[in-house]
Amino acid sequence: MSRIDQLSGKRARVINSRSHSNIASRRKQNVNLQTIRIDGKRIRVSTRTVRALKRAAAMAHGEIPTKKQKKAAKKAAFAAKK
Repeated sequence: MSRIDQLSGKRARVINSRSHSNIASRRKQNVNLQTIRIDGKRIRVSTRTVRALKRAAAMAHGEIPTKKQKKAAKKAAFAAKK
């Protein structure tokens, strides 16, 4: 199975590994994949995608305020000070 995030398509990168004498040799930097279950299906996603999914779910349930809600609260607080 290839190491590709099934939601975002993120895949391994090729980077330079630097030795003490600064000689560059190519190596592969894999994605940190985790298996999660969504709607009864197992999918492999990166940890960054897992965080984004958790944040989106929290925003949908109203646990985390959106940018628009933050802006409105800031305006209300500023107006209350006057």
